[in-house]
Amino acid sequence: MRNIFVNEMQRIMREDERVVFLSAECGFSVVEGLEAEFPERYYNLGIAEQSLVGTAAGVALRGLKPVAYTMAMFLTMRAYEQIRVDVAYQNLPVVLAGVIPGYGYGNSGTTHHVIEDAAIMRVLPNMTVVYPGCETDVRAAAHQALALDGPIYIGLGRAPAGLEVPYGTERFRIGRAIQVTEGRDAAVFAYGAMLPVAMEAAKLLAKDGVGLRVYNMHTVKPLDTEAVAEAAAECGAVLTLEEQNIIGGLGGAVAEYLAERDDIRCRFKRLGTPDVYTAAGRQTWIHEHLGIDAKGVAASVKEIIG
Repeated sequence: MRNIFVNEMQRIMREDERVVFLSAECGFSVVEGLEAEFPERYYNLGIAEQSLVGTAAGVALRGLKPVAYTMAMFLTMRAYEQIRVDVAYQNLPVVLAGVIPGYGYGNSGTTHHVIEDAAIMRVLPNMTVVYPGCETDVRAAAHQALALDGPIYIGLGRAPAGLEVPYGTERFRIGRAIQVTEGRDAAVFAYGAMLPVAMEAAKLLAKDGVGLRVYNMHTVKPLDTEAVAEAAAECGAVLTLEEQNIIGGLGGAVAEYLAERDDIRCRFKRLGTPDVYTAAGRQTWIHEHLGIDAKGVAASVKEIIG
């Protein structure tokens, strides 16, 4: 998804001279075309993520539209104080693009596993948090992110190329979930790299006569509570699916909402990373190990609906 994002930004920069692209020694083989076309609006800050975010804040204060692009684990963890104080506190229109959250860098081990970003980014006031799940999402999110008046974090995960979804860019709206499949036995809210997993689980369950309604909850904050209430009322069983820690992530956000609604009664389960650090391995292996591959999700759905 990073290639799609950078390519879309390059197209946008041809039309909007206010967009400035900044990176932190990241994106080789991805950003060269953008850099060559816009050398005056592309800056590589080096391995200095704090400076990347601080510079982006300064660019925004000059009335421009900065995009700060680097690896998700270093952007959200190493530069968190700068994101909080320089960007979120001042409510600046900075696009923070985190490359490969979750287990996309699975073989690199815990230092490169990004299971905390959804939780720590969504607790920041003024911050919007979005995880595109397919090419359509990425293209739409790139445009809408630059139109926001405040900061946004976009997690650009590693997902299968060419994923077909039953909607176009016009259906994508930040803050609004998209229903991807029909079903009334249970509903699952997934985002980013877990969207194709949820869709595959729905296919497996359909063979057994179980209807799983899949929602693309690409926006973790602001949460589409209307979609959650709809799913709970019509399906009776709700699950969340993410690579991130189930504490504080999408699972936490949905649980908080459901717990405060006295008029909603439904079965609920969070699927994702439990409160552990996971061994190094391919992304697909880690999914299977944690029970969040398609077969694992299907098994959890069957369990919750009894």
